[in-house]
Amino acid sequence: MKKQIVKATIVAVDKLKIKYPVCYLEQIYFEDDTYRYEFKPYYDIIDLLDSSVFQGIPGLNLELRKDVYIRENKLPTFIYERTPQKNRQDLWELLDEVNLDYLDHLEWLIRTNKHYTGDNFIVEAYVPPKTKEYPADVHYGDCITAKNISEVSKANFKVLKFLLDVITHGATLVTNNFSIDASNRKMMHGLVYQLYNNELQAFKEKQRFGIEIAAKKNKYKGRKKSEVSVLLLDEIIKKRERNEITIDEAMKELGIASRRTFYRRVKEHKEKY
Repeated sequence: MKKQIVKATIVAVDKLKIKYPVCYLEQIYFEDDTYRYEFKPYYDIIDLLDSSVFQGIPGLNLELRKDVYIRENKLPTFIYERTPQKNRQDLWELLDEVNLDYLDHLEWLIRTNKHYTGDNFIVEAYVPPKTKEYPADVHYGDCITAKNISEVSKANFKVLKFLLDVITHGATLVTNNFSIDASNRKMMHGLVYQLYNNELQAFKEKQRFGIEIAAKKNKYKGRKKSEVSVLLLDEIIKKRERNEITIDEAMKELGIASRRTFYRRVKEHKEKY
């Protein structure tokens, strides 16, 4: 029997905007119109989090510590709370915003920049783990190698952010000096998180002070809109329409930091060209 599969990762985001992939999610639709959702929690990441960041996944009893939670022929609570339903009046507008011509609940959730206000989850396209050398994006299960941690950056802030990404994304880091893996992940999380927070607050204070000085000299004009090549944007839009790249990959190629900005630029481009 033919089937259509969409794979995603449920990500919890804390107050410092640090991402924690907490669950793999797979949506399977069969040709006879039956469907199934499979949730596979990442307990090694969940166990890093306190209740201020993670209060569970709606509809799942994680105390059972199951490897997989299956929901068949009924929208799981997690999906139902976050996606438009067939009888919604503005359904086609919502689908058009994310370049869908039919309602695919999980694909819509991956593409949208609209966030459910009940918690701090986002949903991203699933990226299979790989073995790779630094520099590289970090995804759950990756194994990243580097000769020395000094390869990352001379700036403490960037080094700490990279280490934190490795820790919170359930990846493994191997260098000539030390490693991060399941054996020391929780200990390293407590240490690196605090150091990163300290560096972040110091950076924000320095930035605030600089803005105040510039404002007094009438030189601060606010944040400038980042420039994006029209030709590159057009190419990226076409790749997205052909499902050749993920939203995260498109944003990276364009140098855009948020999904909201990405969709705004796409909309502006389509209206103009």
